[in-house]
Amino acid sequence: IMIVRIEDGDERARLLSLPRDLWVPDPDTGGNQRINSLVQRGGPELLIRVIREYLGIPINHYVQVDFAAFRDLVDAIGGVPVYFPYPARDRRSGLRISEAGCTTLDPTQALAYVRSRYYEERIDGEWVDDPQSDLSRIQRQQDFIRRALSRAVSRARNPGTLDQLIDVGLDGIVVDDALTSEELYDLGQGFSSFDPDDLVTYSPPVTEDEVGAADV
Repeated sequence: IMIVRIEDGDERARLLSLPRDLWVPDPDTGGNQRINSLVQRGGPELLIRVIREYLGIPINHYVQVDFAAFRDLVDAIGGVPVYFPYPARDRRSGLRISEAGCTTLDPTQALAYVRSRYYEERIDGEWVDDPQSDLSRIQRQQDFIRRALSRAVSRARNPGTLDQLIDVGLDGIVVDDALTSEELYDLGQGFSSFDPDDLVTYSPPVTEDEVGAADV
């Protein structure tokens, strides 16, 4: 779950990632629940309501990307290069990186990488678990987005490629009724000169806890 803010006249974009297990007030029950559970129960309407009421952030548009659309978008930009300091794997998501160094992730491995919550690295011949799970995944996702933007921006300077990227996106993403394909095209053109290094990323300060049998 990510919140992106773009201001007119500002050359930067800002991205806030929310952990899927963030413990938030449930406006329907008066209790608390993990934010991911609220999305599953109430869809984007409930998610937006929680973000607005709990975090005080107004939301103007909504985009939901499914796994197939994600793979198609990665394919449209020719894969995404990611640097791995060690061989890495996630036996649940299917990630398999056999060698350290820069690897251009294809659509399937890119999805396995950004979904990885059980990330392991082989250090000195031993597989070492990542103890931070979802919090580390947020850092990997934000780094991946910056790298994917770099690939997309270089290709979106070609209007034909930009049309292709938007067509791929519109085939597999859900957007709110007020966000038109023309607005997406204008946004894409606006980003044609965007420097991905100007993407400012945030994640909320959190403490890990357990409620009942649930990690939050």
